[in-house]
Amino acid sequence: METKRSLIKKNWIAFCYTFRFCPTLLIYAILYMVASVVRSIASIHIISETLDLISQGADVKILFRSLLIYCIIMFVCLLFITLYNGYVVPRYRAIYEKKMQYFLFSKVKNIDMSAYDDPTFYDRFSRALNESIWTGFRIYNIFLNFIINVVSVLAIGTYIIVLDPWLILLIVLSSIINTFMIARNNKLWHQLFLTTEEERRYQRYVNRTFYQQKYAGEIKTTPISSLLINKYDDAVDCLEKKYNHMYKKLVLPQSIYLFSRNIISQAGSYIYLGYQLVKEKILVNSFGGMVAATIRFQNHFALLVDYFTGMLQQARYVDDFIWVIDYQPEVEKNVGEDVNEFNELVLNDIVFSYPESKVNNLNHLSMTIHKGEKIAIVGHNGSGKTTLMKLLLRFYKLQSGDILMNDMSYNNYNERSIRKQFSIVFQNFQIYALTIAENVLMRRVLSKEDEDRVLDALDKVGLKEKILSFPQGIYTQVTREFDMNGASFSGGERQRLAIARVFASNASIYILDEPTASLDPLAEERINKLVMSSSNDKTIIIIAHRLSTVVDADKIYLMKEGQITEEGTHQELMKQNRDYAEMFLTQKRLYEKQEDL
Repeated sequence: METKRSLIKKNWIAFCYTFRFCPTLLIYAILYMVASVVRSIASIHIISETLDLISQGADVKILFRSLLIYCIIMFVCLLFITLYNGYVVPRYRAIYEKKMQYFLFSKVKNIDMSAYDDPTFYDRFSRALNESIWTGFRIYNIFLNFIINVVSVLAIGTYIIVLDPWLILLIVLSSIINTFMIARNNKLWHQLFLTTEEERRYQRYVNRTFYQQKYAGEIKTTPISSLLINKYDDAVDCLEKKYNHMYKKLVLPQSIYLFSRNIISQAGSYIYLGYQLVKEKILVNSFGGMVAATIRFQNHFALLVDYFTGMLQQARYVDDFIWVIDYQPEVEKNVGEDVNEFNELVLNDIVFSYPESKVNNLNHLSMTIHKGEKIAIVGHNGSGKTTLMKLLLRFYKLQSGDILMNDMSYNNYNERSIRKQFSIVFQNFQIYALTIAENVLMRRVLSKEDEDRVLDALDKVGLKEKILSFPQGIYTQVTREFDMNGASFSGGERQRLAIARVFASNASIYILDEPTASLDPLAEERINKLVMSSSNDKTIIIIAHRLSTVVDADKIYLMKEGQITEEGTHQELMKQNRDYAEMFLTQKRLYEKQEDL
């Protein structure tokens, strides 16, 4: 069980990020604390002083001067408090959230790919991204108000103790009870927050399916919408059950809290002060000041307890934020030497399996790829082709064996430097709601040279003419999600747009991981031949399911159950008359039958 010290330490970590991102906020925070405390103390002092002046029969001018000074002090304090809450807080919260978002984005890039294979990772990762954006600033507000109420309680408490120390004991007794009840309630709410993350994440998932364009076709033409709504209802029902179960646990502590705060503290204090006045143990002017001080003290003490327990509560939510900050990757370390120039890639007896997998996805696989070589990797689904590409990109650590680039182990290179040598179009490539040029370059257009690079790449994939017909050309927005004049591309055009990325890059190695799988065989063959013929000085790796599209490769590797079982040119493999030849002839016959239909 965590101690309060460790919880406060977590709060402090998140709190410090506020001033790290917004250093000048410290000045406003100090002024805000001063204004708040002065306003609270002045409101008590003026009542006591006014009643005292009246009881002494003081001159009206003296009374008026005293009230005027009070009004000026209160006006200045309230003016700054209003300015702080209405302008300073929203302005710096926006600055904080923007910088925190950038910070989290940079941290996300360092999370190992293997983490995404862990289902439990998503719950924590989702909480971290959703909560951490504003958690630090909220802790700052809680901590600031905690300090304000600490100072106010000490100042007002001293005033009350001087007049009647027994009154303090009554208020403190109630506040101790309140503290335990609030702490228990907060703990229960945090447990609920943790146990309902899966249901809330599923609700967000269903929301995405109904507003994202890629789901619209199936939503309109299949019964999937009803199924998703039913699943959404199931998640809501589960949430309601968990909430109702929690409410039952909260009834007793909440009742004790309300009784303690309203009956023991407030009503008890007023009865006690009334008794003291009737017995003439305090004067009328002292009674007025004590009532005002009691009300203020009760409010500040209650807030002090609320903010303190709030800090402890927030510390539990900070866990996920600290997890992101402290996350230590095994692969994404961004250390090691840089790759200056690619010459050769050697896979030496590599063995790999995904987390929690009981079998090896790649099993003692070896391969050598030379600069400028055009190779194809083929095989049935699940044979390990895409897994091999992920290892070439240094997404995972090997169980055994090694991958060497230019005779040096991957382990000695900076993984980002390795990836700069590759330009890859994944099987599940993404098209972004950005301009066409940005989708091709995968960054901003910085020069006329960049524009020419984009146009040349689009020309090679056969999209240049169409895109230049758009009013904004390569600066046309892709999709209409954010621009009514955005371009909408067919599936084949989206694939060509993605393939244009390899032509626009400066990478030494091009990888096409079946991005043309949904094209017809002739179109896929044209694209693959185009990539090979237009990239004479590049190393090309094409992963293909249809063998007829890669017959011109310098070397073809056939993968089966995580191993390379055949390798050679198309002609050599056909002569061997093994699995490759059988697959090729089978696909050829099927394609010929489709043409005859």
